[in-house]
Amino acid sequence: MNTTDTLIPRPSHVALQDIPAFRLAPTARIRATAPAAQPAEQLASLLRAGTGFELPIVEDTRPGDISLEFAEAFDGGPEAYTLNVTEDGVRLTASTQAGLFNGVQTLRQLFPASIEKADASSAEWVIPAVDIADAPRFAYRGLMLDVARSFFTVEEVKAQIDVMAQFKLNALHLHLTDDQSWRIEIHEPEQNPSGLPYAQLTALGGQGAVEVPAAVPARGREGFYTQQDFKDIQAYAATNNVLVIPEIDFPGHVNAALAAIPQLNPDGQAKPMSTTPDVGWSTFSADLPATYEFVREVLRQLAAITDGPYLHIGGDEAHVTGHDDYVAMVQQFVRIGAETGKTVVGWNEFAAVELPEGAVIQYWHGDFAPVVRQAEESGAKVIMSPAANTYLDQKYASDSPIGLEWVEGGPFTWSEYYNWDPAQGGLKDHQILGVEGPLWTETVRNNEQAQWLLYPRAVSLAEVAWSGQEVRNAGDFRRRLGALGERLAQQGVAFQAAPDVEWSATSKWPFPDAGTSSTPEYGTIEA
Repeated sequence: MNTTDTLIPRPSHVALQDIPAFRLAPTARIRATAPAAQPAEQLASLLRAGTGFELPIVEDTRPGDISLEFAEAFDGGPEAYTLNVTEDGVRLTASTQAGLFNGVQTLRQLFPASIEKADASSAEWVIPAVDIADAPRFAYRGLMLDVARSFFTVEEVKAQIDVMAQFKLNALHLHLTDDQSWRIEIHEPEQNPSGLPYAQLTALGGQGAVEVPAAVPARGREGFYTQQDFKDIQAYAATNNVLVIPEIDFPGHVNAALAAIPQLNPDGQAKPMSTTPDVGWSTFSADLPATYEFVREVLRQLAAITDGPYLHIGGDEAHVTGHDDYVAMVQQFVRIGAETGKTVVGWNEFAAVELPEGAVIQYWHGDFAPVVRQAEESGAKVIMSPAANTYLDQKYASDSPIGLEWVEGGPFTWSEYYNWDPAQGGLKDHQILGVEGPLWTETVRNNEQAQWLLYPRAVSLAEVAWSGQEVRNAGDFRRRLGALGERLAQQGVAFQAAPDVEWSATSKWPFPDAGTSSTPEYGTIEA
């Protein structure tokens, strides 16, 4: 089929060629030198599963092959790539592995959706002749998974990475702690002057979860990541061009820490664990030396096991923290975070303090002026996560068994996440690090429920973050989104079939029996 209507996000430049298409033959090979071995093997694995072809990786080339090459494609930054498809072969070039990975995802989408199905070898593997030159608008294109309210296993997180990476989303923010739980192992340090029982954070906090009567099941799932688990997630993410950003939230959202560490409470008495979804009611104490000792040790250990450059320290919804205390604590916390050598990230409330050079502000809600001021005066970069355009936990409809409804303007479908420009409120592109879609899990209990809330809305965000404002068009995107349905269905991804999209296939309602299914069923829409 001579079309590029299967490509999401839309490339910077794409031109169909009026020449014969490329047909992948059983004798085809993948040409790659050693530096390109990893993306070449990823491409080979995908194509082998769908076609049944051998597709050996070689270092020479001949007509009919797919070639992956390191080369300076054009001045589009480290994730840029070029893709040239003719009858004689496919040539993918990039200057980095990240660029090659991105090009592989585009090439994957040019193949028929049945390539996603294991042993679909009876199909004809024809892709259009096309020239593509592509690079992202923003460097950071992320999703956030709240594993604190309800836990996701290592394998479930990896499954989420598999889906998001194909849309060139390259950042996964893990919200690891909150009032209800503590999900990351912190070892007992050799130097522990206050005798803080760090092991209790996961011994007690790992058993925590939110409880919402309307959710199915009502209580979230328990669990925590060992430090080795966290390293494992990062290593897997890195092979998919995804960076992991850990978040420890304070000085609010800290009840699990107050329950595990008595010394963090002014009266020395541990708080009871909580399952309520309410927010803004817990706080650290600015007057306790143990507060800063605790934060320093937790961020030290987290920085030591974090491969990427970012540490997220929260800072949001500290409603019962006095303003002066908030400023005093967060000012110290950002300094402690910066001392680890990492770049400190926080929700936009932390723009109220003096930030270290290079800090990142994640805007989600409320007053935008401090964010713009920090960007202009201190050079802070901004991750744009305005709730009405990016929060992926909002309900599609009021009768949905999962999701929240606190954001004004809902219910929200794909279009609210597509029809906006991150460069707003006076911010320019160079001040914006990127875009992130958070998924809070007060009502989410498994990967399928998470996917159903994420998709197709996360696909909208992927294009907002990747494609330039000048090449985006809602009508064009809606057509391409419809074509994506069959690919998601073949992958077994649960997604909401928005009624204003003509889907090539649809995910059936994935919650029979009031939402307890772990095996969604899929059906193809009849022509």
